[in-house]
Amino acid sequence: MPINREKLKLAISTIQKDEEDGFFSSSMLVKSWMHISLNTREGIKFPPISSFIQYIYQDVSNIETITSRLDWQRELWKNNKLDVGKWMSYAACDIDIFHIEMRSIFDYVAKVIQRISNQPKQVPDEGFNVLKTWLANKKKNTERLGEDLAELVLSVNWFEDLKNIRDKTVHQGAMTLVFLEKDKILFQIHKGIENLVNIPEIMYNPNVVIFELYAAMYFGYLVAFLEDFASVIKEHLPRGKFSFGAGNPRKQYREIPIIYSWIEELLKMKKVMS
Repeated sequence: MPINREKLKLAISTIQKDEEDGFFSSSMLVKSWMHISLNTREGIKFPPISSFIQYIYQDVSNIETITSRLDWQRELWKNNKLDVGKWMSYAACDIDIFHIEMRSIFDYVAKVIQRISNQPKQVPDEGFNVLKTWLANKKKNTERLGEDLAELVLSVNWFEDLKNIRDKTVHQGAMTLVFLEKDKILFQIHKGIENLVNIPEIMYNPNVVIFELYAAMYFGYLVAFLEDFASVIKEHLPRGKFSFGAGNPRKQYREIPIIYSWIEELLKMKKVMS
């Protein structure tokens, strides 16, 4: 499946810069969290989703931190300030954590969707994979969930690949290996003799993946999805005293997290066609 440029462009568009504050995000997710927080303090009754929105926000921040740390460690190793064995071990662990954080976000997403659905008591509350499977099995389940929420859940056509990799590394003994190229973070995940990652557009060679592009692709897709997610849940929430986006809520950055630069790098590649 060709890499979706429009999703990557949407992800990049959430990061802005001004002369006074530097880099910031004013994404729909940030606005959703602030909208719920401000109005809850004013006594407005919302569905019980505030904590899950916060957890999603935290995990997105964790992914930004993990990928920045990976790039920092690569620079240390490149400049002979980090032992090669430690570099390979640290990087492999961070790549595993990247998958764990990405996966956990979707279970929080599922909890939000279940609680704002048309019939919450008839919608499973057991994670995103269960919700997606349940939705696909019966047409009537779309009515129970709500058409806009159902469309949102089914839009994540890349979730299964990410889930399978995370499940195999966490539960089935798959191993993440990091390779020695000082200008790139190269990896592959093995289950026995099988290579688990094979996305032609972001491969260094037939067996090895460029992590910067891999992470950029999935994180870009995630951010684009969360924009759609926050836009949809907004329509299911009370208006409250404070309007959505009141106070121009922002997530400030001292410097742009490296993963957004990786998304830009991926967008520049000629073979990313769609």
